[in-house]
Amino acid sequence: MSWTRVHRWLAIVLVVPLVVWSVSGLLFHLKPGWSRAYDMLDAERPVLSTTSVAPIATIAATFPAKISKVELFDTAIGPLYRVTTESGTELVDAVGATRRSPLSADDAKALAVDAVTRSAERAGYGIVIGTEVTERVVHVKFEHATVDVGRASARLSQRGSDTDRIDWLYRIHYLQWTGNKAVDKVLVALGLALIWAVMLPGIVLFVRRAVRR
Repeated sequence: MSWTRVHRWLAIVLVVPLVVWSVSGLLFHLKPGWSRAYDMLDAERPVLSTTSVAPIATIAATFPAKISKVELFDTAIGPLYRVTTESGTELVDAVGATRRSPLSADDAKALAVDAVTRSAERAGYGIVIGTEVTERVVHVKFEHATVDVGRASARLSQRGSDTDRIDWLYRIHYLQWTGNKAVDKVLVALGLALIWAVMLPGIVLFVRRAVRR
């Protein structure tokens, strides 16, 4: 088989991944809807209320495990301490010095709604349509997204159909087509090998034509 024919058929095979890479790469560059899909929500309000809070020493005395970090922040359900120990993270009412974690569904909902209300992308969420409570997380379901609230940390994350769609584009772009890491690594290697396989005959043809001139 001639170099020209090899180059032609390999190029035809390479058309599909090239189209996928170019289209997804263009979308990554333009980032349509990215800010909404990856909206960063926070239960912490910008300014701590003037309500007097219990001293950190009082809070620390209630934890037998070694404390590595204590954070004080205001929220829609009042000021909270987030206490990190060797055993994990817990929430403490900063005024009454009583444990607040695991958060209830109502408390988690209040934090999620407050965070969404303060978001620049709030119009894209819609109204709350329900909650789902698990051991570690409360899933607060809005019309167009789900906000996950950590019951022991009050940390928030959100996900919607637009987030899923963009993540799908990432998987397509990076040849993560099967969901199996071992198989996907083979696809990546084949994709790179195919590029080189097209490039080498192209170089040979270019050199040959240059020599003939």
